[in-house]
Parts: sequence; structure tokens; C-alpha cells
Amino acid sequence: MSCLHKGMTVIHTVSMSSMTTIKVERSTRDGLRALASERGVTMDAALKELLEEAARERRFAEVRRAMEAHPPDETYLKELREWESEAWS
Repeated sequence: MSCLHKGMTVIHTVSMSSMTTIKVERSTRDGLRALASERGVTMDAALKELLEEAARERRFAEVRRAMEAHPPDETYLKELREWESEAWS
């Protein structure tokens, strides 16, 4: 096992896995622990899920911005209304 102290980050490497310790406030750690417990996963898995959720939100935000920058033209909207009215008839 090796340990490297670098600024506010303490890095621990154990065996073949790559584990890291990060400094966070206790309330942050406790919140993460509670979230992990609610989801029935480890704190590492909860963090990964949060990162995936944030990445998904960023992608959707990019799509929304692109759609707002290039709104559909009237021809598309007319065809869409026709399809929707046929689907619910």
C-alpha cells in the first residue's frame, strides 16, 4: 500500500484497485452515506450514479438549447399535428 499527500487530497492505493480518499465536509459525507443507504449501494456506487445523472442532465440541457436555437418549421409542426390527431382518433 502506498500513500501520497498532495494538498487537500490524500490518495491511497491498495493492492490492484485504485482507491482515493477525498476531503469533504462531514455533512457531505453523511449525506452521501444516507443516499447510498437509501439506494442500497456503496458510497462509491452512489457517487457514480450521481455523476451519471449529472451527465444525463447536461446532455438533455444541450439538446434543449439546440432545439431552442433551431425551432421546428411550420411544415414539421403541421405534419406533427396531423399525426397526433390520427393517432388519437
